[in-house]
Amino acid sequence: MPRKKSLDPSIEPGAPAKAAAAGATEEGGPTRRGAPQPRSEQLEARILDAAVFEFSEHGFAGARIERISQRAKTVDRMLYYYYGNKERLYQAVLEKIYADMIGAQRDFVMPSDPVEGMRQLVEHSWDHYVTHPDLVRLLMNENLLRGKHIQASAQVERTSFPLVETVSALLASGQAKGVFRTDVSSEHVLMTIMSLGFFYVSNQYTCSRWIGADLMTRPRRAKWRAHICDVVLEFLEPRDRAAARKSVPAKKSAAKAVLAR
Repeated sequence: MPRKKSLDPSIEPGAPAKAAAAGATEEGGPTRRGAPQPRSEQLEARILDAAVFEFSEHGFAGARIERISQRAKTVDRMLYYYYGNKERLYQAVLEKIYADMIGAQRDFVMPSDPVEGMRQLVEHSWDHYVTHPDLVRLLMNENLLRGKHIQASAQVERTSFPLVETVSALLASGQAKGVFRTDVSSEHVLMTIMSLGFFYVSNQYTCSRWIGADLMTRPRRAKWRAHICDVVLEFLEPRDRAAARKSVPAKKSAAKAVLAR
């Protein structure tokens, strides 16, 4: 029976098997007699960093193993030795960016004041999107693939996201203190924070074209950061407080009009 050709042009048919059979002198690879050496954390880190760049720039379909190995300063067979194939390497990349995102979320220190805490959380989330454009591009690509690789990841499946817990805790604290509405869910707050940040960064090129201005200049980013905070906090403000706050300027204007007569 003829051997099936690989559907991935970046993978030579039988490459993983050839890698194991050929042996390697690379750090952390198989010895010439086939006995495995200890995995090299430095080499794995270089491979993953190179793969993050490659997959974020070219997507899953366009990424090439040889470019990843060149960027990682290793050889193709080491990628197959560690990850087996391109799909598992891509899954490892997604797991890495999720782990990095979760690590950043765990670094957030929640203030005792729920209003200030929610403001800082919005800013923290926005800042992470801006400083990690590879995360945004990789998530866009994975959504085009309908989340196929994320759903297959046992590591991601058993991971809890601190952002979800933090939003819930801040919302509950604010509701208990009477500074947040009681008729909103943490899910809506979370999705509002993420969507207002993610959409801006992920659509910066097309929206910049439509608007006729570079949305990623420092002043425009700062204004959008403040805008997200205002949107979230005004949405959470109890309706009676919001009405009272809005009525104050109206009363002042009416008083000025009377005095001006």
